[in-house]
Amino acid sequence: MKKYLKITALLIALLLISSVCFAANPVAKGDATMSLVEDNKVTTTFGKYGEFEKKMVKIDTTNKTIDISLTARNNQEIAEDKPGEVVLLVDTSNSMSTNMVSVNGEEMSRKDLVLDATEALINKLLDSNEDIKIGLVEFATSTDTSKEGTDDDAKIITESLTSDRTILDSAISTVREDVLGPRTDVEVGLEKAEELLSTSTNTEANKYVVVLTDAVPNTAKGVTLDFYTEASADPTKDKLLDLQSKGINVISMLIDISEREIILTGRDENATFETYKDVANYVFGTETAPVAGPVYYISDNEVIDTVTTKIYEDLIPNDEYALTDIVIKDYFPQNIIDNFNFAYLTKPEIGDVTAEVDKNDNSITWTISELKPGEQATFTYRLSLKDTFSSDIVGVNLPTNENITIDYKENGEDGDQVKDDRCPVVALDVPAKKEIPQTGSNTTIISSSLIAGAVVIAIFSLVNYKRNNLK
Repeated sequence: MKKYLKITALLIALLLISSVCFAANPVAKGDATMSLVEDNKVTTTFGKYGEFEKKMVKIDTTNKTIDISLTARNNQEIAEDKPGEVVLLVDTSNSMSTNMVSVNGEEMSRKDLVLDATEALINKLLDSNEDIKIGLVEFATSTDTSKEGTDDDAKIITESLTSDRTILDSAISTVREDVLGPRTDVEVGLEKAEELLSTSTNTEANKYVVVLTDAVPNTAKGVTLDFYTEASADPTKDKLLDLQSKGINVISMLIDISEREIILTGRDENATFETYKDVANYVFGTETAPVAGPVYYISDNEVIDTVTTKIYEDLIPNDEYALTDIVIKDYFPQNIIDNFNFAYLTKPEIGDVTAEVDKNDNSITWTISELKPGEQATFTYRLSLKDTFSSDIVGVNLPTNENITIDYKENGEDGDQVKDDRCPVVALDVPAKKEIPQTGSNTTIISSSLIAGAVVIAIFSLVNYKRNNLK
């Protein structure tokens, strides 16, 4: 009996060994072809002004190489002695007047809260730069429903851009008292803001439109009734992009934008946007990926600080802003490490990158002590298929990177870590005339034979054992 058991154990051990030895065979580099499956360029932001980009700059399918570049930049504008021109575009639709908020123990309408912040911003801008020119525009929809979706959905309050505090104070008071229609026509508001900016003959000035709203567009020019669909979203988004293309900087503050489902009688149940936040993200973008200029999604309690600090700094760049201690780690999958050679083609102009891949976590690390306003740095590395590689990676998609993380500090404070797993993806194949050795078939045959042998011996041993015990 023991003899049969030993033989069975030996066959099982041989089975395990064969599964390892015959799992994969090496393939010659010259026998394979390479193709690009996905390009997947990565562009992401870190902090207020930091931007990171990873992209494939070249693929050589003959030599089986992929060249990838990593770029870090600080998009903060270098302060210039140019006078600024700012149009403050204030939402005065019903929700702004009817929503009551409590800020620092004081009850007021959301409209008054925003106008208090706007007034404080105007004074702060004029205190810092007496040459800055400011204008005011309000938007909603016309109180005359027959004019809804027309130029009457917004109104220019200041006849021209001005530095006169008295005129601007009067304009704020006018907006406080004005009553427009119930709906939100951001597109016409943007058009009126552009019209007001065009009254200036100063072609050298930095031009800005600041959108202050608690809603997303539900009407647009030529659209009189819309249940938060592309009918009003597309024209608004297009206008934002149009202003950006003309060199007009748009800054948007969206207050209390709800993530609840849009449920309205008569609305198409298959409408693209499910929530109000969906509409906002489509039109304005997210804070990390804005459509055209900075976007702030905030609560009522954050209005004052956002307008007087964050938006102020967007309008008057803070020379003291610092983007430091940047650490960018690029991680590689194990199958890339095992089957590709890694080499740098260029080194970064700013900062240092590890000399080789750290095999502890399969990463390279780029450290930048400081990235100043307007600075940019780039380096490029190459992944080259080894002369022989594992057949396991043939016929499957191969992401060239596993993940990238970015850590950094803004003005000495740790920023939120950024992660992104997008990357170029390639594939390897072996043409029919260069078939990979059929190790899989051999393994199957050998394994099957060993299993069958082990089963037969086990059955025989069991039968023999019972027979002997019955005697």
